[in-house]
Amino acid sequence: MNKNLTTKRKIIIDVDTGTDDAMALILAILSKEFEILGITVVHGNQPLPFTLENTLRVVQFMGADIPVYAGCPAPMVQTLTPGRMKNQRLQVFEKTVDGKKINIHDEHLPLPAAHIMAEEKHAVSFLIETLEQAKEKITVVSVGPPTNLGMALRMKPEITKNIEEIIIMGGGVRRVNRTSAAEMNFYMDPEASEILIQADVRKVILPLDATTSALFTRDDAAKIAALGTPHAVFFASLITEFIERLTILGFSNNDNSADRAIAIHDALCILYLLDPSLVTDLRRETCDVDFFGGYADGALIVDSRSAYEKRGQNYVAYHVDKERVMEMLSERLAIPAATV
Repeated sequence: MNKNLTTKRKIIIDVDTGTDDAMALILAILSKEFEILGITVVHGNQPLPFTLENTLRVVQFMGADIPVYAGCPAPMVQTLTPGRMKNQRLQVFEKTVDGKKINIHDEHLPLPAAHIMAEEKHAVSFLIETLEQAKEKITVVSVGPPTNLGMALRMKPEITKNIEEIIIMGGGVRRVNRTSAAEMNFYMDPEASEILIQADVRKVILPLDATTSALFTRDDAAKIAALGTPHAVFFASLITEFIERLTILGFSNNDNSADRAIAIHDALCILYLLDPSLVTDLRRETCDVDFFGGYADGALIVDSRSAYEKRGQNYVAYHVDKERVMEMLSERLAIPAATV
């Protein structure tokens, strides 16, 4: 959905800031097409105190004046059932090397400690109040476990009337990571994910299938760093550090185990808002998320049967144009932060 460029698109970004969330925030802050009403933070890549601190560090690094709201520190109900999270074939995301713990996402981003503070209001309260009172529709970008959004939608489902659309990084149709059936964000709160999927509003889902269709190498990082702005250099360093961690942990984003190129998952949600044409395969799908605690807990289920009429307002991306993504990264990251 393209907006008139004379009118900024109002957005709220819900994050669990680690590596790719930081990339998404940098791109959003650099984009004058957006008015970022707030950033809400949830548990996910790390516990909430770390995801909150990392979010504040990015906002501070970018010199932005955007309110940040701490949200839910745990999933809605998932951890209430003893043993539930031991029923799946979990991917181990941590390894100790020379006495140092290596994780997919570090506890802290390599940025100065935050001196700015989060707002006192809870993220869920901010979401409900902002969406209830909105005079024009707001786009919500969900790139972490959707606990905050799930809680808001459960408490006030009518807030969807003021949501333009929700852009979601989550799930996997054929690609998975956290378990043998599920992607990390949806696995971390399956009930909230199903609430989000069933919400009566247009949703564009970028699952792992789409995000891993465009992988970034050290050479790509070098091209980005050569743009010379501080945020381009930092963005590039996130790519190379991510590659290094994947190599140590033995993970690969594609079928060539020797290739440790990485996906910039969450950042693609922001780029999609700027140019939807970068998604080259988008299909309306009937979707659900499994929340029954078995092997498929948190799995995105897409009903691809041709004999059944599509239901819901879910659009699933399957492929993105990497060349266009690189063009957009080069355009955005070359912008001096002071001019935004």
